[in-house]
Amino acid sequence: MTVTIQSPYPTPQKELGHAVNYISGNHDYDVPQETLDLEVAALRKRLESKPTFDPNLKFDPAKHFVFKPEYYKTTQQFTLDDLNIKKTRVKPVTDFAAAFPFPLISQEAVDMLLWEALQPEVLRDYARVPNLSKGANRLDFHIGGHCSKKAPFSNALFTSPELCKILEGFTRTKIEPVYNAEYGHLNVSLASLKPEDAAQFEASREEQLKMYEAQTKAGGNEVPSTLGLHYDSSAFALVIMLDFGDSAIGGETGIITGDNQMVRVPDPKVGWATLIQGMVLRHVATKPVTNSNRITSVGGFCLAGPEHLDNNLLTSTKPSVLPRALYNEFYRDWCEFRLNNLQRHIGYYKEQLMKEFDSGKTFDQLAFAKKCQEMERYLRKSWDEMEAVYNPPYPPAQFNTPYEELPDYEE
Repeated sequence: MTVTIQSPYPTPQKELGHAVNYISGNHDYDVPQETLDLEVAALRKRLESKPTFDPNLKFDPAKHFVFKPEYYKTTQQFTLDDLNIKKTRVKPVTDFAAAFPFPLISQEAVDMLLWEALQPEVLRDYARVPNLSKGANRLDFHIGGHCSKKAPFSNALFTSPELCKILEGFTRTKIEPVYNAEYGHLNVSLASLKPEDAAQFEASREEQLKMYEAQTKAGGNEVPSTLGLHYDSSAFALVIMLDFGDSAIGGETGIITGDNQMVRVPDPKVGWATLIQGMVLRHVATKPVTNSNRITSVGGFCLAGPEHLDNNLLTSTKPSVLPRALYNEFYRDWCEFRLNNLQRHIGYYKEQLMKEFDSGKTFDQLAFAKKCQEMERYLRKSWDEMEAVYNPPYPPAQFNTPYEELPDYEE
């Protein structure tokens, strides 16, 4: 049987913003050897030289999470309405929009997340420079997909029930981590150790602050970034700061509010985290205007429980637009995640439906049809953005569309 799917963009194309060697590993986006030998090696050496460093450290939630219940009261939190966001590209899963930085993990945990990600074999297989990030250079790259195979500490941290419980205090709804390729991934911008590069940043503090303010005023599209203006493809994103220069200016997460102004998440600190409903909140991972490290680790989360179907998308995570995503590994994660969730949901719905029959309740055909349509849409969204089907220009227009001009979403 031959399956033919009509599509206006059937093939990834470089001129449309795609990484065209996505099946063979996107090695044209490999991190430059110079960066690996100089800045990355120096950072790894710094971590390993700490007197208490232990490469075999096991994750201990009681030790490595430093969050306290009182932080729910001291952390700035915003609803979508607070940010004046009245229209979204998909239906929000809650009215929660963002929680600004709060203490989350210890320095020991920070160091371990970094060290696991900076291993040579991890960088070879799972690190790539970004696609279409403004102002990116040899010092900017992404790492992701390594947790389940190469980073046991990172994997345990991001999949721990204790982490979900902490975050649920902000979202006020039960959540769970998404699939391996989309938790524990890193956005990396490094300070150059080459004197000739560092000279480019030789400006007075006053001049650097002026540059910073000008970038903020210009907005998300004009700000140099590790990851450009975008929506996430998971409901929630947890952003943990792992390294940030002491004298850094810039490098915050920038959020686009309902009046289409960029607001920088204030005062990021190492070990502190920001939580956003990134599926409906446009944002950007800005680079410092100073010659400073800026490294974050990000985890995607979705609604938990068999009664829910996740709202994950492929838009910004598939291998042809995100070079760090290894083709077979990514799609194994994606297919397992989506089919498991659908299987779980069908089982839950079937059980509820049979209880209704057994109780003598009259069968509601329209309700059944609506539920089947919902599951059909979910299954369709599991494949309709795959490279063999649909490859529109990237980034998509919605990344730059004011909230109020977004089309109505399908209920």
